[in-house]
Amino acid sequence: MNNQSFARFGGLSAIIVGALSILYAIFFLVISPRNEAVGAPGSWIILAVSGVFSSAAFVALYERLRPTSAGFALWGLALGLFSSFATLAHGAYQALLILTLSSAGEGQRAAIEMARMVPSQIDPAGLATFGIIGLASLVTGFLILSGSLLPRMLGYLAVVNAVLLITLFFATAAGAQTLILLSGGLTSVIIGPIWWILLGRALRREPGAMVSSIPSVA
Repeated sequence: MNNQSFARFGGLSAIIVGALSILYAIFFLVISPRNEAVGAPGSWIILAVSGVFSSAAFVALYERLRPTSAGFALWGLALGLFSSFATLAHGAYQALLILTLSSAGEGQRAAIEMARMVPSQIDPAGLATFGIIGLASLVTGFLILSGSLLPRMLGYLAVVNAVLLITLFFATAAGAQTLILLSGGLTSVIIGPIWWILLGRALRREPGAMVSSIPSVA
């Protein structure tokens, strides 16, 4: 197996993350209000799984962008991997809390509900799932725009998605519901999935063939 084999796997992982982002929005925004017993644990499980696949995508992205700036590419990788593992841990923890409610006694249920209300020590107010991954996306966007290894359109999408994610983090920390719905909806349903899916397609192609096959914005 060579680097291109992992690039194809990382690209596929990025496409999966894009699909999971849409699926997460469906579970969280559509299913959960109607059937919390299905929607709530489902959304957290999807979030956890996306953390696994995003880690592979970030490694493949690092390999592609390293020639542009090894230091900044490594920083972006470190931020991305931290966010991926925090997302996995936070999603799995919350899903397990919810799933244990069905078999918990009255005292245990009260304790579990209390634990769900306490900000996560791993991912407080979405620090990793929104803020840190937003910073990783910002670094990635500037690296893409600084080089010629990926289409410039991906760089602009990464910057826009970074702004939305960082905005979502601060909105979550401040409890600004309107801003949460606006930025969260845009990044999880529109910009985020487009970014991940196009990135995945780009990573699965050979670097030379890829630039000419995906439209770029000059």
